[in-house]
Amino acid sequence: MKKIGYLSFDASVKIHESGRYASTKTSKTGYGGIEGYIRHIDRETDRRNGCEVNHTNLDINAELTLENESFFRNELGLWEKTQQSKDMSGAVKRRIQYAKEHGARIAKVGKNDTVIARPIVIQMDTEMIENHRDYWYWDVIEILEGMFGENNIVGFSIHRDETNVHVHVIFVPCMEKKKDNGKVKCAISQTKFFRNPKELAGMHRKMRKALNEKGYDIQQENKPIEQQLAGYYDKNGEWHQQGLTPDQLKELSQRKEQLQKEEEKLRIEQYKVDELARLMKEVQEKAVETHEQLADNMRVFECQQADFEQEKANLQTQMKALVEERNAVKKMRADADGMLQKSYKVADICRSVLQQENMMEDDFLDFLDRESQRRNKPVRQTFENLYKKFDMERRAKLSPYANELDELSENREKARRARELQQMQEMLSMHDTEPREMPISPFF
Repeated sequence: MKKIGYLSFDASVKIHESGRYASTKTSKTGYGGIEGYIRHIDRETDRRNGCEVNHTNLDINAELTLENESFFRNELGLWEKTQQSKDMSGAVKRRIQYAKEHGARIAKVGKNDTVIARPIVIQMDTEMIENHRDYWYWDVIEILEGMFGENNIVGFSIHRDETNVHVHVIFVPCMEKKKDNGKVKCAISQTKFFRNPKELAGMHRKMRKALNEKGYDIQQENKPIEQQLAGYYDKNGEWHQQGLTPDQLKELSQRKEQLQKEEEKLRIEQYKVDELARLMKEVQEKAVETHEQLADNMRVFECQQADFEQEKANLQTQMKALVEERNAVKKMRADADGMLQKSYKVADICRSVLQQENMMEDDFLDFLDRESQRRNKPVRQTFENLYKKFDMERRAKLSPYANELDELSENREKARRARELQQMQEMLSMHDTEPREMPISPFF
């Protein structure tokens, strides 16, 4: 039995000048423009150039991508294999630029956003392709060039890395009209090629018929058996009803009985669905009631949670203040301890220096007395007078605080010397010895 192949013809995608695309079949929209579409269909060129992008189509077998082929129409109007992704987009831009140079007006705003490309996807079953392996896509391109204009078919890609082999064709809807004066007038308008669904269906049939004429066994209509037997479309796309043969009526009757049985099953299933819907409604009502109760409990909990958070924040603030105060006290205590230790060290140093100076002072005064006797001059008196004068000038230059410190030091030293003098006098009186008056140094 001779196998009859099938063919699918899809022209549902529209690519606008603004870059927006839309599908009349799936209602899917997005942005990417010609470059984005070519990124999808010419992926083997990207891989060869090391700039492959990720594709969301799960049917793509990446191991077979390099078996794809892509072609573009070059500046001479000849088909050439793509070497880089911009080859195909360049062919689209050249065709659009030609249209603009010949009067085509293209907009990319709102409802006037011009459709500059209408890709066409052609797919045949595997057996048909195997029987025409080396040239089937060239037959497809030749037929499309005849349907839409040779120069309007600017590029195509054969995909062999998906579930079924197919070809993506880029069609620029440029309508050329030659005026009486010989000039060419162009318009970019996809509606001049795809006027209505009936005309699109006629293109499907025209494509199948042309392939059959080239030796392909393609069924003319992809329709249910009832429509195929009940009538046909003529060459103008008009539907004609025709009578049925007894065999055809018998086949339809058998189908009707089968449909009735299926309808009975559907009614039973519908009853089950209705019963399930009733139960679901009850469950939903209980769920709503439970949800409302939970919502009330949640509101109470949220209020309690808010109070707890506020108390927690207050406690944290108090704790922070206590920690800061404790740290301040620790710092003050450490500073005081440090200052006390420094004071002890300074006091020890001062005590040592004073002891040394006291010893030097006594020696120095004895030296001055000897010099006075030897020279028979008041050397000591002269020195003391000079020192007093120096001390007065020094005190005049010092700040009040320094003078006070000097006075405190001087008074402290005088008190110390007075105590030492009193102790010595007491010791001398205990030994019946006349106390000798000790001179007070003018240095302290």
